[in-house]
Amino acid sequence: MKKVVLTVLLALTFAAPAFTQDGGAVGNLQPRQVLPAPARNPPAETAISAENAATAKFVNAHLPPDSMPIPPYSVVESYTITDRGTSETFVLLDISGRGYSNTLFVYRHPNAEKAGPQVIDGWKMGNLRAMVRDLDGDGFAELIVYQTISGNGVWEPLMAEPAWPSDYRLQGGKYIESSQDFQSFYDHEVLPQLDKVIAEMEVRAAEDRAYRDAAARDTLEKDKILRVLGRNPNAGLQEAYQWMKSDDPELLQCAIATFADIGGHEEELKSAQQSLPAARKRELEARNNG
Repeated sequence: MKKVVLTVLLALTFAAPAFTQDGGAVGNLQPRQVLPAPARNPPAETAISAENAATAKFVNAHLPPDSMPIPPYSVVESYTITDRGTSETFVLLDISGRGYSNTLFVYRHPNAEKAGPQVIDGWKMGNLRAMVRDLDGDGFAELIVYQTISGNGVWEPLMAEPAWPSDYRLQGGKYIESSQDFQSFYDHEVLPQLDKVIAEMEVRAAEDRAYRDAAARDTLEKDKILRVLGRNPNAGLQEAYQWMKSDDPELLQCAIATFADIGGHEEELKSAQQSLPAARKRELEARNNG
């Protein structure tokens, strides 16, 4: 069983945890939801700023090679657990300043000062207590990290970029993406909810294009998971052929992401990419005229 430490200041000084609780699973993931950063209430602003400053000071003393100093406002959240007899501190950063929280530093004590952090990139990460979780019931923590399907920063609008929950297992002192090892997690928590939401969206798709686009993004996520799990290497291919015929930029982007991820469909990929700028132009003109 692990002990969960809820204060970063103690972790940063490598002190023993002051508050602990036992539990076989840390956090409670809400599948397919991009987990939000914890709310910051105005009355606690001073204390939060002091904590972020302490965290930034620690991070800047133990940066990865060639990294720029981290300002306190880039620190979103920190979280420490004691697992396998070793303390681990997770520091979530919004280095871009755009509110996307795409960088996670993982420090394994007591060697953090020498080894520095492992850097894990994700998409709109947040709520570390839900990201750090025992997925297979073995008493040890894994990581749930949302990753983009199309590649960071290429979706338009950027806030709508689809993502899927990848799973990381600790191996040899590093967290390694090992989603295929957690089939039960996807079968019981992620895929059923995706199926439910997709069905609900498709029912309403005829009345509002927004529901159709949302169903396509959720289908994109589901198909990505099925490919990663090795169940269907071509999952989503038929949908992509339908999406590429659309003049809806959102559906064209879903087609592009699918063709690119599956591979081997360069002509279809190129065709969809060439159609996208004109579709975006038509949509913009329709909005301006509407």
